[in-house]
Amino acid sequence: MTGGASPLRRLAPATATTAALLALLLGLGRPRPAAAAHALFQPDTARTLPVGRLEVGVFGPLRWGVTDRLELALHPLLALVAPQLDATFAWGAIGSVEVASHHGLLYPTPLMRLLSREGTGGIVPHDVTYPHILATSHHLRLSRALGAQLLTLRAGGRLARHLTRFDGPRFWSEVEWHVVRPRTAAWFTGFSVDAGLALEGPLWRGLGYRVELDGYLMPGLRGDKAAEATLLATWQPRATLQLRLGAMLSWCEFPYGSRLSVPLPLVDVSWSFDAPWH
Repeated sequence: MTGGASPLRRLAPATATTAALLALLLGLGRPRPAAAAHALFQPDTARTLPVGRLEVGVFGPLRWGVTDRLELALHPLLALVAPQLDATFAWGAIGSVEVASHHGLLYPTPLMRLLSREGTGGIVPHDVTYPHILATSHHLRLSRALGAQLLTLRAGGRLARHLTRFDGPRFWSEVEWHVVRPRTAAWFTGFSVDAGLALEGPLWRGLGYRVELDGYLMPGLRGDKAAEATLLATWQPRATLQLRLGAMLSWCEFPYGSRLSVPLPLVDVSWSFDAPWH
């Protein structure tokens, strides 16, 4: 990171914000060492996969229930050009609220250098060389069952550290795309914060739904706010297979003004199975 302030001082606002959110959500109580809640096809909640269970999607990550409380995940194809690893740890419960934390580590430099080119496939100027960047994400997840429905609150943020310097002004390298911009903002400013609320559950037979609202703050960017709304329909023809189809609307501030995207299609097919080594 460049500029007069030290990296630690620039990360301080994000750390303080995340700590305040955790204190607000958890109050003065502490999670009891209750058994962790498990479920298939419920990523992005406080529930983890059962021990020894694998789950993978065409576009979604490969998830693995390592222990009763720990789940690891990575994107098999993305990992070839942007090494990454996610971990979800189930802490227990506060009353009827399930508590988990999600942490991610990402090295995006090879992918961004691959996309920094002229013509088709280039999303940043070809004469920009991305520095070596380590990016992390840290989120608290609180889930509560409301009958057959599941309500999940997510809050946290992203931190990033440059191991080398940008070869020019940072705004040359910013990705001004919906969905991508809020998730890469920390690469250029050191930190960003976000929160979201989701509701999901069954509708009829194997049909279900998921509705999600997310907000992002990206201090330090020219255009520092974003919001997303997602609606998904799910179909589970059998216990080990799920199809997802839906759309996302993204509103984002850019240096040239705010924009609302067209509905962005979302589709995936996911399978769940026992790990062969378990």
